[in-house]
Amino acid sequence: MPVEAKPLFRPDVLRPHLAGFALPTIDSVKLKHWASEISSGRIDRFGEQEILPHFLADIFIGLLGYTGPAGQDRYTIGFERHVQVDGKYADAVLGEFNGHQHYVVALEGKGPRDPLERPYAGRRMSAVDQGYRYAINLPCDWIIVTSIRQTRLYHKGSDQQTYERFDTEELASDEAALRRFLFLLGADRVTPAAGKCHFYRLLAESEQVGRELTKEFYINYANMRQDAFEQLSRDNPDAPRQEVLSSTQKLLDRILFVAFSEDRGLLPADSIKSAYEHRDPYNPRPIWANFRGLFTAINSGNQALGIHAYNGGLFADDPALDTLQVSDDVCRYFRELGSYDYRPAHLATGEGRGIDVDILGHIFEQSITDLERLRNELEGRVEPQGAEKHKTRRKKEGAFYTPAFITRYIIEQAVGGVLADRLEQLRVAHQKKASGTAKAALAEPGVYELDTLSKPANASLVAFWEAWQDELATFRVLDPACGSGAFLIEAFDQLHATYEQSNDRLAELRGYRTLFDLDKRILENNLYGVDLNEEAIEICRLSLWIKTAAQGKALTSLDHSIRVGNSVVADPTVHPRAIDWQATFPEVFAQGGFDVVVGNPPYVRQEWFTEYKPYLQANYAAYHGMADLYVYFYELGLRVLKQGGLLSYIVTNKWMKAGYGEPLRRLFTEKAWVESVVDFGHAKQIFADADVFPSIIVARKPTQEAKPEIARLCTIPREQLKVDDLSRQIDTEGFELPQKQLGADSWQLEPSLVTHLMAKLRESNVPLSQFVGSKPLTGIKTAFNQAYLIDGATRDALVFDDPNCGRLIEPYVRGADIGRWGLENADYWMIVIPSSGDYAWPWAESGSEAENVFETIYPSIFAHMKRHEVALRKRSDCGRYWWELRSCAYWDSFKHPKIYYQLIQFHPCYALDSAGVYGNNKTAFILSDDLYLLAVLNSPLMWWHNWRFLAHMKDEALAPNPTVLENIPIAAPTPIVREKAACAVLRQIQITNAYQAMRRTILDWLRVEHSVIKPSLRLQSPTSLDSDAFVAEVKKIRGKKNPLSAAALKSLRDEHAQTIEPARVQAMEALQLERQLSDLVNEAYGLTPAEVALMWKTAPPRMPVGN
Repeated sequence: MPVEAKPLFRPDVLRPHLAGFALPTIDSVKLKHWASEISSGRIDRFGEQEILPHFLADIFIGLLGYTGPAGQDRYTIGFERHVQVDGKYADAVLGEFNGHQHYVVALEGKGPRDPLERPYAGRRMSAVDQGYRYAINLPCDWIIVTSIRQTRLYHKGSDQQTYERFDTEELASDEAALRRFLFLLGADRVTPAAGKCHFYRLLAESEQVGRELTKEFYINYANMRQDAFEQLSRDNPDAPRQEVLSSTQKLLDRILFVAFSEDRGLLPADSIKSAYEHRDPYNPRPIWANFRGLFTAINSGNQALGIHAYNGGLFADDPALDTLQVSDDVCRYFRELGSYDYRPAHLATGEGRGIDVDILGHIFEQSITDLERLRNELEGRVEPQGAEKHKTRRKKEGAFYTPAFITRYIIEQAVGGVLADRLEQLRVAHQKKASGTAKAALAEPGVYELDTLSKPANASLVAFWEAWQDELATFRVLDPACGSGAFLIEAFDQLHATYEQSNDRLAELRGYRTLFDLDKRILENNLYGVDLNEEAIEICRLSLWIKTAAQGKALTSLDHSIRVGNSVVADPTVHPRAIDWQATFPEVFAQGGFDVVVGNPPYVRQEWFTEYKPYLQANYAAYHGMADLYVYFYELGLRVLKQGGLLSYIVTNKWMKAGYGEPLRRLFTEKAWVESVVDFGHAKQIFADADVFPSIIVARKPTQEAKPEIARLCTIPREQLKVDDLSRQIDTEGFELPQKQLGADSWQLEPSLVTHLMAKLRESNVPLSQFVGSKPLTGIKTAFNQAYLIDGATRDALVFDDPNCGRLIEPYVRGADIGRWGLENADYWMIVIPSSGDYAWPWAESGSEAENVFETIYPSIFAHMKRHEVALRKRSDCGRYWWELRSCAYWDSFKHPKIYYQLIQFHPCYALDSAGVYGNNKTAFILSDDLYLLAVLNSPLMWWHNWRFLAHMKDEALAPNPTVLENIPIAAPTPIVREKAACAVLRQIQITNAYQAMRRTILDWLRVEHSVIKPSLRLQSPTSLDSDAFVAEVKKIRGKKNPLSAAALKSLRDEHAQTIEPARVQAMEALQLERQLSDLVNEAYGLTPAEVALMWKTAPPRMPVGN
């Protein structure tokens, strides 16, 4: 069966929009004319160039309301728009064109006989392929393709099986279809004069509803499973609970398959409902007997019930399940699960929300998670000593669901890459044997004019495409940790498209189409999956069966190719589910191994498989005692590949630099050719609930050819990840990387020019500690902040009670109070009582009387501390007495001028402190008041350097640990540079201090005068707002129930003019100073114009100051 098409927007999302859309009055004459031309067949006499311009004029301009350039200052459709990247022309582009070009939709048209989804008449690409390429290269996010008969809307970030479809004949005869067409593609909503194209909102709403429905359905599904499992356990006390759990899941798998099949015409409608409601008054029996009869009918067929034999293993006899006592209450869950709507989204009707195959995919993945947790509880497993605590077994077992855009990219690179190589090898081999017109035809076997082919040329092309189908039949794809089957499903789709392309070519060349079961061929010949988790394998099989089920066709048995096993252990004495790969899959290794290995190997910490380490050490060259499990999946993947095959995993990037990855890196230098690396940093868009640093690697198993000298690398910080445009982003932002940078030592994932510039910065300058004459120091660690860190009100109360205690209370800053150039005055205070080992307190030598002495001298501080005595005494890190702070060798340093910085850096924020402020344990400081040094630390160049030099923390924050920061390179400036930098920094500090004072004043004024108690983030940055935006933000916070009076409105505008507007002018000055300082620092480091350009081209996220 063809791969199922899915709508771009959920019908239940579109329904209310369509209901509220007033159908405009239109002239339907031209639309009916086009429908008549199509139905009569007259349209087939014309080609694309003859007819497409007229169709676009009548439908897109006349009906949908787009405007062309003739006599228009602003127009919304442009024709034959040139695409710079590949030099081609899109037939049309929808967007806004009024002096500047804003592309929204790329439009590609074909003639009425041309299929849209496959190349036709010898063309290289289908209309859809061309449309996607235009959208990528223009760029824009949406694609429309039309063949006159049919028009489709695609989204660049979705696959080619996801689109909205409009049939021209139906538009002329069905008002509902016309309403949908006009609403979705109407110019007023696609290219509005103000705001974004409404496709974005509809897609976001569809995705949100999908997430909500997935969550809602899974909660119900999981509760059903839990309740059914508990009921079955009670009713079958002699059955092992592990066995009951497996049977429970298998029952639900069967019911899901039946529900899906009956809603899609594969089984009689309401099969589940009938089995649940059927009663025989003459021979009463449990409802379970009806369901057993239904399962038997599906397994073996039942002509009386109109059920074909589907078999495949899912409904085969299962003694453990068949002997269970299943109550009517459990069967009620079957009825409830079957009541959802599983029809294809475009067939769903009514107000119900459908469960599509994408939702089922997420349900299956989450099922694996919960089943692992349940089995873990049944087995009474406990976490190993020192292992990180996790909320679910999912994290512990390392299973994270891979997003569709990642699986699609990996399969495109790995499966698509190998297939492209094999196709070219086959072409070359056939062309060498050919001569004359046959040889010429084989120069490009997919491009030909059918009517002009000679018989020898035609025969050579038929032989080539037949040989290609034979080649495809032996193409093997493996996922060695397949989980719910996401990678195998994507591989199925892409292989299906490849088979269909060859089928189409042969049908054109022969004049007839050969019929064979394509789904069965792919499942039996091309896809292999292994997983340690038995339920994962059952669910993976179910996913593939649901994908390929067709009426009257038996399910393909997957027992051989999709199986339970421990992929990295081959010895059954070590693990009962060990896999001997060559013995298990002899048909694969008879041809040298798998062509492609893909997947998301499990992220299992090394503490969890301690008992298997002796085996791994003896059998894996990549072994390291601290290596996590995914390391061994890399070596396993390379082992089972055939020469020239490709491996592609998504896995953490830590092994590329960590010590435990050194054996694996060495293995890669010897046993693999790295073709590409994509490093995503700490991208939460990929694994939202996992603290990992994902990367994708594509590596080839070496052949007899010479090793390539370069690989392709693309580093994508998480703020810059383009989920909807990943392939283009990698193509345009990636760069060539010498293979020598991918050796056994830590991988240097940077362009060679960046590596050279980093070396220049290090070698030509001196370390920070040498430049300053001292090392950076950390703020104060109190070990109990509640006692020592106080606010202004508490400080005032303590001093009021005892003015003498004021000498012990000092202002302090938190990391959050450190800005660029200046410290924020947050009215925080620290009670500073150094250890009497460092300071000669009156009680230092008082022994048992020390507490009384402390109370006598500082009574209010003593009373405050006394309230926390129990907690303070429990500290292991304190002074000689319980109220004192830990020993510190540099207490006096806090009183000196210094440069403060944060120990968790999201932005480069270094600030001068000349007032002797103390810092907490989230701060550090450099003992210097050198304004030039401050300029360096805050510069774009130093952020560029530190991004590569400092360790990265959660959410891509930098960790400027003093012991590391002391080694950053500082250039010695010329006297002129130092003087200019000092002047600019002084002015920058003045502007910063003025801005902070203004900000405090304006927020306090808003609180008192306009009841703005909780200012928004925008109001907290008042210089970013003009007068209208300032008023609008205040209105939004006050709400409709508390509108602004005329006087209040005037006061807001007056205050903005008097207070904020002058600060906005200063902000522009500050920006110019930032750029001046950046240039001065670049000059001090001796950067050439080319090196400055390189710095900005390879700039990390959150660079201070734009280029």
